[in-house]
Amino acid sequence: MKILLIVFFIIINLNAYNLTLNNKEALIIANKIWQNEGAGKRKYLVWWNKGEEFASCGIGHFIWFTKDKPMWFFHAFPDMLKFITKEGAKPPKWLTPNTPCVWNSYKEWQYAKKHNTKKMQELTNFLNNTKALQAKYMVHRLNKAYNKLLNYAKTPEQRKKIEYNFKNLLFKNGKVDMQGAYCLIDYTNFKGDGTLESERYNGYGWGLYQVLLHMDSKNKNKYKAFADSVRFILDRLIKVSPPERRLYRFRKGWFNRIKTYENF
Repeated sequence: MKILLIVFFIIINLNAYNLTLNNKEALIIANKIWQNEGAGKRKYLVWWNKGEEFASCGIGHFIWFTKDKPMWFFHAFPDMLKFITKEGAKPPKWLTPNTPCVWNSYKEWQYAKKHNTKKMQELTNFLNNTKALQAKYMVHRLNKAYNKLLNYAKTPEQRKKIEYNFKNLLFKNGKVDMQGAYCLIDYTNFKGDGTLESERYNGYGWGLYQVLLHMDSKNKNKYKAFADSVRFILDRLIKVSPPERRLYRFRKGWFNRIKTYENF
């Protein structure tokens, strides 16, 4: 599937490291993430999962809160929109990073989807035409996450483990490891970096920080080590989350996604 229409180069500074993803590399990772989030289909660019309080938009299904029901999760859609607008994207006139979700409920979104309203058309077209910039945003988000992870570590030992696992995934024989980069970029987009204190159930987080901290650094198969850690963290999330959130219904999809970390 061809989802990137322009050539771009992404440069991330990781302490003394310099990670560069060319267009082909970015295309590979972006395609896999879009397959995870929306099966690579245009109709899923503007989505709302039944039972949730927010819309999920773009190739990363960035969370977009309503005015009436702001949540405690990271509000990714406005952040993404702000980034790609600075990169030259031209959103519809009614859409800014400060605009709350234009549908206040699943039912309102469902009506707009069924009748293909003007805003639904304009938003879908906009997101379809800015996939490359959205992919660039996801890598930018990982870049920002790196120092946050290290600064969030509670002890020197934790910091050392986070740094080792992060860099071990990201590089192989001094070169960018595409599979490891995909693991880090996808999970950060999927469940956040794990440093936001509001993203906790019974004191437990579920972001990249928690995955890297739990990850077995001695496992020679770093992809399996990462995948196993993700399984543990997400299983725990389902167990400690409030019953009304019914996160168990996502388990099958989540665990299918984890398989792509081992089989790139």
